Amino acid sequence: MALQEEIKSRKAYHLKGPVSLGIKAGDFIYLSSQLPFDPKTKKIVSDDFREQAERCLKNIEIILNELGLSSEYIIKTTVYLTDMKQYNTLNEVYGNHFKAPYPARACVEVTGLPFGAQISIEAYAVDTRALEVIIASEDSILCKNGCCQVE
Repeated sequence: MALQEEIKSRKAYHLKGPVSLGIKAGDFIYLSSQLPFDPKTKKIVSDDFREQAERCLKNIEIILNELGLSSEYIIKTTVYLTDMKQYNTLNEVYGNHFKAPYPARACVEVTGLPFGAQISIEAYAVDTRALEVIIASEDSILCKNGCCQVE
């Protein structure tokens, strides 16, 4: 039995090569860095940085959605930019995709990204659904035993 399994997607674009779209190891999900490829056209979505940032985050959401998760399960991202002058625009886009508490994040400038992309984002998530069910059922048991009384 493998301790890790490859994440595959029918909806997200996956570059060819010796790399997985992501790996699931137990409850931990490690997504490879997502480039701003439109899954339908298989091309960089646009030359506009904002659109590229949106597309990277949407691509991450597509993969997580196929796993039954959402961006709320992301605990850490790493953002690679070719121009740190786009940092404020990144924050605007990022702020529209996440809510507090925001995932931990690293952001670094690189000299180049594949296919001329201006941004690439990798994400780490934890699938806490099993724990959420346990906590919910414990709360329910406590309430049935009279511990949850409203006055």
